[in-house]
Amino acid sequence: MKIFLLAIVAGCFCLLSCKKSSPVTPGLFGKWELRRMVGGIAGFDSTYVAGNGTIYQFNSDSTYKHFVKHKLNDQGIFHIKSFFPPSSRAFEEIIFDDNTTGALFMYSGTQITIGADVDDGIAMEYQKIQNQ
Repeated sequence: MKIFLLAIVAGCFCLLSCKKSSPVTPGLFGKWELRRMVGGIAGFDSTYVAGNGTIYQFNSDSTYKHFVKHKLNDQGIFHIKSFFPPSSRAFEEIIFDDNTTGALFMYSGTQITIGADVDDGIAMEYQKIQNQ
């Protein structure tokens, strides 16, 4: 009987100690990890595994942190600007810190792309890994 009670108590502790992870939801604020980089003069196409540590963290107070291999690389403020070229299709760019120009920014659900691979540029695709 003691062994049975001990097993029940141990099982309860195991269940209580398990953390339920909340699902990653759409929305800009949170952490985004690099999954793919394409473009450049050489036309490279690189994919990155989960846990690579190249992360953008966007906060609701318009601040960001950028990590490379899990180490803080830079931080500051950001804003997103919409503009309409002659084709009347809206585009957005993300502007970091006090720069006057930014990079093309595309956002869809739990994926963002920063930059563009046209004209030998580089596009970096990020997957959302954590809510804010």
